[in-house]
Amino acid sequence: MMFYYENKVNFYLFKKRLKKLNKMNYKLLGELLPYIAEFEESSEGEGVKDFLNWIQHKELGVKPEVKIPENYKSVPLQGGVDAQICQLIALLHKYVRFYFKKGLKDTLLQTTEDFGFLATLVTMGDLRKNELIQKNTSEFTSGMEVIRRLERNELIASFLDDEDKRARKVRITEKGKTEFVNALPILKKIGSVATGRLSDLEKARLLELLNALNSFHNPIFHEEKDTELEKIVRDYAKK
Repeated sequence: MMFYYENKVNFYLFKKRLKKLNKMNYKLLGELLPYIAEFEESSEGEGVKDFLNWIQHKELGVKPEVKIPENYKSVPLQGGVDAQICQLIALLHKYVRFYFKKGLKDTLLQTTEDFGFLATLVTMGDLRKNELIQKNTSEFTSGMEVIRRLERNELIASFLDDEDKRARKVRITEKGKTEFVNALPILKKIGSVATGRLSDLEKARLLELLNALNSFHNPIFHEEKDTELEKIVRDYAKK
């Protein structure tokens, strides 16, 4: 009996919803369809988020509004959108290094790479030197400089690889672990100022975009070391 009444109620609700759908005005959908068709032809993206960004810029003429402070001392951004993005990424890297230098001045760590190498060993355990360098997306020469500096400060120790006597592995020392743990609160402070006054929503969106760029560039960095720039542009740049 209960099953009978449940079905009767569900059928009633279904008829009510269907009746409501029949009365709906699809004018808005009709207005959106041309935009959707144009968006798909534009190759500006695929998902709903891409479409919302596209229509916002097209229909509303929305442009990023950035207030330049009066004490801004750098050269104004030059070129088109792609060029300006590259300049901004380079500038932000300099700002973060600036904060790291201040934050780490009373520690045995000198650079972001020093901390990154220790963090990798804490997370992944003992690694061969070339693996440690690769995991940190570093050039071999500069990566070896970081390893030598960490060894001099007794934050890591190298030893022969049991599987390949020609290779050497490195492990983090107790002193290195202490230095790493002591640096964590400093990193939190740096992060709080490096993200400026962005809202939580803006931070989430920025993180999403930066992750997309990182996922795009990481394989190119590791797999195309001997490839000319022109070929990389042909193979990977957006057509």
